[in-house]
Amino acid sequence: MKTFLVVLWVAVAQFFLIATAAAELSPEQEREIIFDCTQLVQNYAYYRDLHDPENFANIFTEDARMTARGEWLTGREALMDHVMDGDPDNQSMHMVSTVKITPIDEQNATGVTYSSVVYQLTGVAVTGKYFDKFVKTEDGWKISERVWSVIYRNTGG
Repeated sequence: MKTFLVVLWVAVAQFFLIATAAAELSPEQEREIIFDCTQLVQNYAYYRDLHDPENFANIFTEDARMTARGEWLTGREALMDHVMDGDPDNQSMHMVSTVKITPIDEQNATGVTYSSVVYQLTGVAVTGKYFDKFVKTEDGWKISERVWSVIYRNTGG
């Protein structure tokens, strides 16, 4: 019985060691995740400003959710509608500055992005932070959740 308990203890310990080692990422894996997720953040600003709904929605998972104007948008269709909502002549410029991506494991990461947005016709300028969740899909890394938090808003004029 004592031998059985020792073998069982060793097997359980090995399982936890293997599971812990699998969760650790190599420096190369971390760099790849950080690069891929940073590209998503930059593509968000680029496609949003181009009013390109298909490429914009493609940076998100199928069931992604995002806050916009204080409301939750869920799914790619809602995200595409968001890009096309509003006056197409009121050009926006999303300026991304600080991007901090934190890999969690091979399939998940989080991020914080500082951004300012200026609208041409209304003169509205907003500065804030995006809080993101990223997941790796069959099609590569995607944003699964994006929350906007306003730090400063100039209502124009």
